[in-house]
Amino acid sequence: MHRKEFRELISIEDARHLVDEIAVQPTNKSTLIENALGCIIAEDVVSDVDVPSFNRAVMDGYAVCAKDTYNASETGPAKLKSIGSIPAGCTDKFSVTEGTTVEIATGAPIPDGADAVLMVEHTEREDDDIRVYRPVHTGENIMRAGSDIMRGERVLRKGSRIGSREIGVISAIGKREILTRSVKVGIISTGDELIQPGESLKEGKIYDTNTYALAASIMECGGSPIMYGIARDDETEMKGAIEIAVRECDIVLTSGSTSAGAGDIIYKIIEDKGTTLAHGINIKPGKPVVIGLIANVPTIGLPGNPTSALTIFNELVAPMIRRAVGTKEELRSITSAILNTSFRSEGRQQFLPVGLVRGKAYPADKGSGAITTLADADGFIEIRAETEFIEAGTPVEVTLFGDVSKPDVLLVGGYCPGVDLLEDMTGLNFRVLNTGSSGGFSATSAGNADIAGVNMPDSSGEYNIPIIKGMGLSDVVLIKGYRREQGLIVRHDSDISGLEDIIGKRLINRNRGSGTRALLDLKLRELAGQKGMSHRDLTRSIIGYDSGAKTHRAVCDAVRNGRSDVGFGLRAMADEADLKFIKVAVEEYDFLVQKDLLEIDEIKALLECLTSGEFAERLPAGIFVHERTGEIGYEL
Repeated sequence: MHRKEFRELISIEDARHLVDEIAVQPTNKSTLIENALGCIIAEDVVSDVDVPSFNRAVMDGYAVCAKDTYNASETGPAKLKSIGSIPAGCTDKFSVTEGTTVEIATGAPIPDGADAVLMVEHTEREDDDIRVYRPVHTGENIMRAGSDIMRGERVLRKGSRIGSREIGVISAIGKREILTRSVKVGIISTGDELIQPGESLKEGKIYDTNTYALAASIMECGGSPIMYGIARDDETEMKGAIEIAVRECDIVLTSGSTSAGAGDIIYKIIEDKGTTLAHGINIKPGKPVVIGLIANVPTIGLPGNPTSALTIFNELVAPMIRRAVGTKEELRSITSAILNTSFRSEGRQQFLPVGLVRGKAYPADKGSGAITTLADADGFIEIRAETEFIEAGTPVEVTLFGDVSKPDVLLVGGYCPGVDLLEDMTGLNFRVLNTGSSGGFSATSAGNADIAGVNMPDSSGEYNIPIIKGMGLSDVVLIKGYRREQGLIVRHDSDISGLEDIIGKRLINRNRGSGTRALLDLKLRELAGQKGMSHRDLTRSIIGYDSGAKTHRAVCDAVRNGRSDVGFGLRAMADEADLKFIKVAVEEYDFLVQKDLLEIDEIKALLECLTSGEFAERLPAGIFVHERTGEIGYEL
């Protein structure tokens, strides 16, 4: 297939105007109230009855004529004669006259002649004689018919979303069914590399995330998702899936196969079967978007990258669905924040994902292919094309992604189960970015981290302080953490017993910039010296030395699944994976903290937990505190 370039890119504003002009016809249907949660109401809901439908007691007590109690007091009680009792739901008829009363339960109908309910606590009974110790006024402790909802009153507005409270109101007026409005949105994910979640992950495959993320987003907007599964990179298969979806749905979404590559053909299918309105938006993320109509059904090709797909959905498709179902609710809100680091734009309009920590916004973009960009981001900053540079400290408006649980602490650096334990024990909400120690130092240098978890040795074997000095970091404090056993991770039947045995074996190494990889390099240099060879020659003899697993768990998985013979990592992770561990070294894992944060409550709570006996006892095997845990090891 020939390669097709994008048409002239349109602006995001033009794209918004374009989809605003597309009419989507919703579907109305009668829905049982037990199935109506989350649905959008298609018409005003008007009550056919009064609620309550009769005058009812709101207290246990006695139904009385109020005037019979006006002279009652603690010292001179009024006296009434009880002529019966009315429980809730009773249909017996009673009539209260001067000098008489009827015992009544909460919710029971008020008898004829009574105009108030006297609380039982203000009476004393002896047989049928009732002494009244305080007066009541007309209407006291009575809910009048229609006082909650009047017959003919509108109780819910058209376009409202049905929640638990709305279902309570609908049932209170006696309706079992409600007319709801929906937009059926078809979802087709494309790509030979995709497999369904739940299937075994094969080499070169990735799980289909877009189908399920888009389905949830559609439901949040009041739409009804219809999932058509995965279409392979075959024009006939894609065309068939789209034809079915267009017949059955009000909107059709595809993801993937939208860019200008030779294998990306959604734009061609839309052109062949309908009209292409736009191909490409001058925005990041989300440039490769196709907007078209097939049989008057809006058919939108979203990018395959999850962040791009969800970003464009929120900007273009979500408003279309909400408009069609008639709801004006905005799922996202805007909050003010201070940009925590300087940012240079790319010369085109951009939605920059950001995380929020205590009123500060920091970039959270891991690239459009990373679904965790949206997991780690609380919202986005819209940056216009003409904006070249935004300085740290600039006030910004952040459009939030739904309800946001804002973290208490941002911790960047090397992964450690001890950090998970600190979060659990303090009750703080950590935002943890596992970037490796180098990433932690860099984030601290840029002002993008409250705390960095670091375990980076220099060539002499000293941990962390030489890196701080070498980077010229200022206004930081190094808090001594704990020590961790690092070593070789192998299967139980392995013949590897020491570092020298990995020569000629398949190694799964850690990523560059991690303290674990730096420690292995340090030990390999020592081994090379002992063997009278260069570090380079030694590492060339190790198959897979240049690999780079991002996490300790990824190392363990590679060893356990037989893709590698040996890995290098934490004893705690080897134990978790039921693998054999051969200790090579004990390292130091410390915490680099911005100096001006030492006195905030969150950091104080973390440091208090770090030095507690319970924390020391609960650390997993191979991780342990020492005599300097919690001390300031370096300050600048």
